[in-house]
Amino acid sequence: MKNNYKVSVILTTYNSEHCIAATLDSLLNQTMVDFELIILDDGSTDNTVALLQSYCDPRIRLVVN
Repeated sequence: MKNNYKVSVILTTYNSEHCIAATLDSLLNQTMVDFELIILDDGSTDNTVALLQSYCDPRIRLVVN
């Protein structure tokens, strides 16, 4: 499946459960909606991945390392 987003945002994260929701909410509520959000998690050991997986937005792609 090929998406033609105008912008790709890459977000790296590691053990960020304390701030990741605020970060995602801010990104997803931008006035520009034609973007993809690629999140790279580097093996978090807290609830970061679970929080990321709870977002149901087709613009989000989560990669867990």
